[in-house]
Amino acid sequence: MTSFANMTSSMAASLPATTSASGNPAGKTTEQEDPLAMTHILCNLLENMNKPPSLQSTTVATSASSTVPYDIWALPSCSSVQNPIGPVSRDFSTNNHNNNHQNHSKEDNSSGSPGTSSSVSITCFRCEERTPTTRCLECNDLFCHECCHKVTSDCQLREHTLLPIHQISPIGVRPNSVTNEKEVMYCELHGDPVKFYCEACIIFICQECTLWVHKDHCYSPIKGALDICRIGVFRAIEDTKTGTKAIKTAIDRAVALSKAYEKETAEANLKIRKAMRCYAQAIEDREKYLLDKVEKMRQAKMNELTDHMNTLRGILAGLAHTNETLVRSMDSEGIDLFMAKEKARAQVDYFSCMFKNMYITEERILFIPPNYDLVDQIKRQCDVQPAPAGSIHSLTSTTSLQSRQSLLSLQSLQSLQSAQSFSPLSYHISASNSLRNIPDYPSSHTRSSNYYDHSISSSITVDSNPSRGIGQAIPGYWMSVTVRPTRSPVPGVPMFSFGKEGQEEGQVSRPWGLCVDREGNIIVADRRNNRIQIFNCRGEFKTMFGSKGTGPGEFDLPAGITTDTYGRIIVIDKDNHRVQIFTSSGNFILKFGSFGKECGQFQYPWDVAVNTLGNIVVTDTRNHRIQLFTSDGTYITKFVFEAANPAKMLKGPTTPRGVCFTTCGNIIVSDFENHRLLMVDPTLSKVLHCMGREGSGIGELNRPSGIVTDDDGRIIVADSKNHRVLVFTSELRILWAVDLKSPGLDDKDRPSDVALTPEGYLVVLFETLPDTARDISSHGKQYIKVY
Repeated sequence: MTSFANMTSSMAASLPATTSASGNPAGKTTEQEDPLAMTHILCNLLENMNKPPSLQSTTVATSASSTVPYDIWALPSCSSVQNPIGPVSRDFSTNNHNNNHQNHSKEDNSSGSPGTSSSVSITCFRCEERTPTTRCLECNDLFCHECCHKVTSDCQLREHTLLPIHQISPIGVRPNSVTNEKEVMYCELHGDPVKFYCEACIIFICQECTLWVHKDHCYSPIKGALDICRIGVFRAIEDTKTGTKAIKTAIDRAVALSKAYEKETAEANLKIRKAMRCYAQAIEDREKYLLDKVEKMRQAKMNELTDHMNTLRGILAGLAHTNETLVRSMDSEGIDLFMAKEKARAQVDYFSCMFKNMYITEERILFIPPNYDLVDQIKRQCDVQPAPAGSIHSLTSTTSLQSRQSLLSLQSLQSLQSAQSFSPLSYHISASNSLRNIPDYPSSHTRSSNYYDHSISSSITVDSNPSRGIGQAIPGYWMSVTVRPTRSPVPGVPMFSFGKEGQEEGQVSRPWGLCVDREGNIIVADRRNNRIQIFNCRGEFKTMFGSKGTGPGEFDLPAGITTDTYGRIIVIDKDNHRVQIFTSSGNFILKFGSFGKECGQFQYPWDVAVNTLGNIVVTDTRNHRIQLFTSDGTYITKFVFEAANPAKMLKGPTTPRGVCFTTCGNIIVSDFENHRLLMVDPTLSKVLHCMGREGSGIGELNRPSGIVTDDDGRIIVADSKNHRVLVFTSELRILWAVDLKSPGLDDKDRPSDVALTPEGYLVVLFETLPDTARDISSHGKQYIKVY
């Protein structure tokens, strides 16, 4: 072994000199490659020493080709050389011609695929069908992608070094040393080296795992899985880059949109101010015109009266002169006395005739108020709303058409009102020709008699206004609602009930107010729990809002409740002495009212109703009156019930409790303590009708409470202490009664409010007395019943 090593070392030492002496033109290149070639020869010799003799010839043949740089793609040589040193001697003893021929051969081979001629088609070593894409340094074979990454691939199982077919392999090192040494991982279950990757479990597994635990899972060799994972990582990186670019573009677009929206906001503010300025300018112009007209009327009348007084003073002076002449003629005698008498008589007759012809009629300036229904219309003029940029033109044309239609409706309203006669004021209008031009702003007879002249007949003011707001069973509902008989064959038994005593969701405690919105939801004022609860048409709890307090959206014993045509929920906050308005989802909008006796103030308000114009009427119980407001809470007028009963037959002051608008625009009020119903005209100027007395018979009431109307004009009243619901005509004539006494309720459970479903069925809310609300026996009762 030592002698062989010495021989190889001496041969390696003498080899560079032999190469230099050969005179080879390529000697410079060969001299640079000798150390690498020699190292490879020594490795082959040392390896062949431990191999059987039959395999050494192949090794020697491989060593013979090592005089050139190592190329893994070179095909095996066909010649067999026994002497391992021979090929080296032969290679370095060749002449210049042989070297040139060898170099020419290499250049020919380099034109095609590695190690083959350009005319040879290379296929996969395993399937011999597909084009190879990968090469194995250890096996020196070419594989396609499918065969290389199979689970049963030898290269995958032995963890060979797999390179893309176009990558150049390292020169001068062993193939199995191309890759760095890697730490071997072992299976935690079996202790064997891991060879596969389980996609289902996302762990590395061994051969034993594939037979038992992971036999039904999808797994692949670690090397192939890592390659596929790297491809996935690369794609994810590309996706992140693409996403980053897209997000930056979106941010830039959002910045541009924000700037554009700021510009749109400024333009919208300018348009709103300009549009509202048109209304304000029109009102200011009208105001200036009316003030100028009044001033001209004053000047004309003052001039007329001045002339009249001057003429009267002239007559007075003439009479005084005549009187003085007659007094002097008393001392005359003869014909002078007769002459004085005749002359004085003629002057007196002249002055008398002049005075009679100078009679002037008494006139006064009449102010005809505007149509306050137009004020509500003006308040609803113009609107803003978000819209897609592409649909702005179509929306603008649509809204402009709606505005023109609204204007036409207002003009038709004015023409109808101006065409009607108003005889009580006709003599005032005829007294001055200039007043005939006033119908530019026609008077609303409903409001004018209410605000300024309570002496006008209610029959004229009620019937002459075609735009009067009326009541609806369900405000804003698109179909007519008519009260229907109860469906149960047993009197007093409802179809279903809900709302037990308690504080949880869907439970109530001494509720009072009840209404049904245009979606069919049942809305309840849960009084003692200081909240509003909303149920669907089947009595299932949907949502609730409110809590005890004095702030916006907070309550102190809420009572009456209703909805308007816009879907808003209007609640009487009784012990806070105010009214609160919410959206249909319970978001606070506004509030109005405070404690007191002035206009717009309340003392324990109780119930509320709205008409089709959005006007709100509230029963102000302790002030013994009802008050009317606009849809935004602006005070309009009031009606005080004091002296409403000249016969003095009442038990006490009128205590208005329930209220509703009729389909004629009148207002029905229940007088809780005096057991009667009152009908007030739409202007709140007088009581049109009164019916009822204490009792349980026909036409008798016992503490009537909540009221509702249907769209046919019928009035439905909760006759609380009689435990029934009464149905009246629009003239308050009794039609029928619905007995509400049923099992599960006693005399202390009384109907407090009533409403109608969209189908016309009764919904009745029962109230229990304060002392029984806390009884354990009352906790199983249900206080909301649908008949």
